[in-house]
Amino acid sequence: MLEKFKTKKWCRLSFFNIAFFASVMGFWGLALATHKLEAVYKTGTHFAHYFLYFTLAYFVLVSLAYLWKALINFDDVKADFKHSVKSNFFPGVWKIFLIFAIWFLSINKDLASIFWITWVVIQSIFTIIIFRRWMLHEQDIKAMNPLWFLPIVWNMLAPVAWVPLWFVELSWFFFSVGLIMWAVMFTIIMNRIIFHNPLPQKLMPTLFILIAPPAVALISLTILNNWEITDFAKMLFYFAMFMFVIIISKINVLSKLKFFMSWWAYSFPMAVTTTATILFYSKTQIEFFYYLGILFYWILWFIMFVLIYQTYLGFRKKELCIEE
Repeated sequence: MLEKFKTKKWCRLSFFNIAFFASVMGFWGLALATHKLEAVYKTGTHFAHYFLYFTLAYFVLVSLAYLWKALINFDDVKADFKHSVKSNFFPGVWKIFLIFAIWFLSINKDLASIFWITWVVIQSIFTIIIFRRWMLHEQDIKAMNPLWFLPIVWNMLAPVAWVPLWFVELSWFFFSVGLIMWAVMFTIIMNRIIFHNPLPQKLMPTLFILIAPPAVALISLTILNNWEITDFAKMLFYFAMFMFVIIISKINVLSKLKFFMSWWAYSFPMAVTTTATILFYSKTQIEFFYYLGILFYWILWFIMFVLIYQTYLGFRKKELCIEE
């Protein structure tokens, strides 16, 4: 029966790219940034809740599409898991449990704890699998790119839900793993970018991911320190700002690239940078960051509109969900 679908229009789903989960991360980031903006700037609106509902519905849609791919083209799914680039998306697929944990935090702490612990177990398994793969198998330096940060960044996000649930030491554990490994991976990736051939055009947008880890680290470290911004947290924030300036200086190159799903790498880093900026303003009350947070938020919206439109055009032109 499944063979019959491969000969019809459904066969395009057999090439459904796991990179679509990057767009889920983008929408979740938008919900997170909107929530922080509404809370700090006291807008009186509650759009963040609607964005979160949309993100969950969209996650289900993307998951069903990838599940269908697994049913009709499981060999390709196995190839994705072994792929040096695509495999880094798998830990992010399970972030739905982290989102649920945050969502239910103010509704039902017991249920939030269940979602949270489920995510902890799955995230730990994928982190160990990927780290063992890096350590036990020779890696091609040319395959290195900022997407390798993904399994690490999700470890640093853990305190966003964990500290309010009082698992403080466990939060510190995962945050420490993420932070130290980010420093290690950042060094390796900068070596690859500076001393080897330029990234392929398809992966150029992933340079934006370089902004995300220090911004995420600021958010999580502030939560771990009872919402106080330490000197080290300031260092992380200003380094994120520095990386933002460096990447934006390449906008003339990035804007001329052909659209790939890797463009969605612009969304989540911009979202967490916006959230970190608004958080930084709320704790320091430095007026400059008040306006910078608003500017970043509108840049985030512009990026999201461009990405949604380009993805729509990609489907319409049948340039997505095709054999690579």
